[in-house]
Amino acid sequence: MDRPWVSQYDPGMKQSVSYPDKTMYEMLARTVERFPSETAVSFEGTGIRYKELLLLVDQCAASLLSYGVRTGSVVTVCLPNTPHAVVVFYAINRIGAVANMVHPKTPPEELRHFLQSTGSDMLFILDAFLKKQVTMIEQIHLSRVIVARIGDFLSPIKSVGFYAVSGRKIPAIPSSPVFVSWKSFLRRSAHAERIPYQRAAMPGSPSVFLHSGGTTGLPKTIVLSSYNFNVLAVHGPMIVNIPDPFLSGIPPRKAMVTILPLFHGFGLCMGMHTMMCNAITALLIPQFEPETLAQKLLREKPAFIAAVPTLFEGILRSEKLKNADLSFLECCFCGGDSLTADLKERFETFLRERGADISLREGYGLTETVTVCCVNPQQRAKPDSVGLPLPDIDMKIVKEGTEDEMPTGEQGEILVSGPTVMLGYLGDPAGTAEAIHTHRDGRKWVHTGDFGFMDESGYFHFTQRLKRIIKVSGVPVFPSQIEEVISGVEGVKQVCAVPVPDPYRIHIVKAFVVPEGGKEKADTDKVERAIRSRCESALIPYARPVEFEFRDELPLTLVGKVDYRALEAEEESRRRAAALS
Repeated sequence: MDRPWVSQYDPGMKQSVSYPDKTMYEMLARTVERFPSETAVSFEGTGIRYKELLLLVDQCAASLLSYGVRTGSVVTVCLPNTPHAVVVFYAINRIGAVANMVHPKTPPEELRHFLQSTGSDMLFILDAFLKKQVTMIEQIHLSRVIVARIGDFLSPIKSVGFYAVSGRKIPAIPSSPVFVSWKSFLRRSAHAERIPYQRAAMPGSPSVFLHSGGTTGLPKTIVLSSYNFNVLAVHGPMIVNIPDPFLSGIPPRKAMVTILPLFHGFGLCMGMHTMMCNAITALLIPQFEPETLAQKLLREKPAFIAAVPTLFEGILRSEKLKNADLSFLECCFCGGDSLTADLKERFETFLRERGADISLREGYGLTETVTVCCVNPQQRAKPDSVGLPLPDIDMKIVKEGTEDEMPTGEQGEILVSGPTVMLGYLGDPAGTAEAIHTHRDGRKWVHTGDFGFMDESGYFHFTQRLKRIIKVSGVPVFPSQIEEVISGVEGVKQVCAVPVPDPYRIHIVKAFVVPEGGKEKADTDKVERAIRSRCESALIPYARPVEFEFRDELPLTLVGKVDYRALEAEEESRRRAAALS
């Protein structure tokens, strides 16, 4: 089959792209060597040049070594999109350790699990999120907790302003040898630049742990290598439509809005690492607030945005952008959740009216392949499609549960093969074997658990998920996990969590609950309060149910399981009827 991406960009490249035999740290060092004075990171008005970033990374690596971190060690990074996260990620990679990337708002019980299940005894965390974790941290006896502050990378004036508005409300770091401030941590390595670099792990070794829903919708820890990430970094110039800076010798002098979280493959690889490898500035935004983003867009004028549907909906609602000139935008990418035709049309109209004649380019990916597998080309974008596979990444549609390919235009399960396929699920060989199958062609294929079809032009179309995952503002949450938490609440007999539409977040979680003794006899207000309290302590904010409905019973399948699909269909019918009334 013809490779439309390859033929579009390099007609002579029919088989494979050459990928550097480098770790992620070495890819960053390559950029520093070629473009040392370009801006690597921009954060709240503070710019960090590539040569400055590498120095910080080397200092951080030396400090990690001084605390006993070695090749194969696991370090948990529980940070929002701040320079600390960028620095420590590459420092961990430099010494051959593994970066365990975790949501900064992870509740204590879940963070405890992520620390213990990965064998991590060092944690990087923002001071604003530390208070809720202190008791848990003391119970599991971590060796060190490095506490970062937003003010660490602010100018003196902005640092004072931040402290006056927000910083003074944040509790002080506990007085214990376990807790170390970021600045004290870096001071352990005053002479880090003198430490010679020696490769500590190979590009194919485990380098990153990401937490996602697996191909079945059950929480999994996905193991990825430097090589996995670097494949997509090499494709970066092609994806964002710029000349390869290492072939042209010309720095792009462009920026990417890095607002997608760095604990997620899309944000970590496309928002940060691909930028670092191509001398593009990562415009770090630690949390999404539409007006804050609008202000940064107008001030920084970034060329690229990679985001989820919720963010684009927020841009449409921004007062600051109503009369703005957005002609500086060159590429906008949407992933992480399904993009509706309505939102795509409204956003593209919004862009054109403000001088940016570009499309909102949808793609498809999953954490088992780091992130994006296919994406719409800028000049050949196809409506209602997730685009074309990237070079060396193959996709096909098969009859569910088999290797048998479906004819063009017919629906089946989406499979992916190529150099971005994960090393496996941590400590779960059975789960890995269920997700990755070696086919008759001798290649390893990820059975994604997603449903779609390929059209006559080779474009892929995503239609639905076969696995139970709910995307809330693009963040995957797991109904099985929500149901397990709620089932443990006193007074709950049965529960089912389903997605319901939301105009801003695309979906929210609704919980159908059967109380002990039946709906009429139970104190449902009391049960709901108990459920909300339990969810607040055990689930990330995205996963907490927003709506509740109490019932005497739930529909069951023929084999006696709760029929969540029936509840989803019921909700869809109810909301459609309400919209028409």
